[in-house]
Amino acid sequence: MKGNLLKFFPGLVNAQLFKKIKENIPPSLKRKGKLTQRYTADLLTGNLGKLVKSPPLSPENLDFFEFQITIRQIIPNNSYLQNKKHNLATAIACLENVPIHPGQIFSFWHLVGEPSQRKGYLESRAIVNNQLKYDFGGGLCQIPGLLYILILKAGLNALERHPHSQDIYTEETRFAPLGSDATVVYGYKDFRFQNTLSVPLCFRFTLLDEAIIAQLCSTQPLEEFNVDFNVKQLAGGIKQVETFRYSQVTNSRKKINTTIYPTLDPDAAIL
Repeated sequence: MKGNLLKFFPGLVNAQLFKKIKENIPPSLKRKGKLTQRYTADLLTGNLGKLVKSPPLSPENLDFFEFQITIRQIIPNNSYLQNKKHNLATAIACLENVPIHPGQIFSFWHLVGEPSQRKGYLESRAIVNNQLKYDFGGGLCQIPGLLYILILKAGLNALERHPHSQDIYTEETRFAPLGSDATVVYGYKDFRFQNTLSVPLCFRFTLLDEAIIAQLCSTQPLEEFNVDFNVKQLAGGIKQVETFRYSQVTNSRKKINTTIYPTLDPDAAIL
């Protein structure tokens, strides 16, 4: 019967062959293809020349950038805490005090690069294809999550932001509002935003024993918006989060986006 179906529907043969070929492509080659695809898209859209680049601010210019908005989050305490903190510190060294001028596009991966063992990253926990795994550079998602909240509070919007595929925390273990996450996967998922303000910005960080502080700095005072993540429980265990931004200056309210989280897979929960 199967042979007859393939005879009359040759498209099935091509689909199965393509699927088999795709499954056998090495992950490194797939990632290289995605990176090439992204580079080409940036080149064609003109974004390549807008991407923020190192180096960081010179010592004599640091004082021109003052703290404007501050976020503090705990770092979940588990057996991989020290590895995660090491990974966070390694990535922070690539991001801290790098100026983001008006019109420029901040790209997490463009600045951080591949989080490989060769670059000093350690194994820590991460969600990959809806599964809890241990990988070099694991735990870095907490940084773009913090940056996402900071830019929303500054009145900016994300050009690229990916929520986790599932709500991986319980209310007891959650350290950030549901809907404020921003997962990153090198070559596949980035966190990006454009500085649409009229002043340059930069980020600064402080790593504590079991917490991280992220600060948005600028050369001029910024309005700090209020941001709310309103969670609705839908049928089938699905959660919907609507993100709103409020301006106390103009007394206005704006919906930023809506994020959907499927039913939690208990095996994927991070404690």
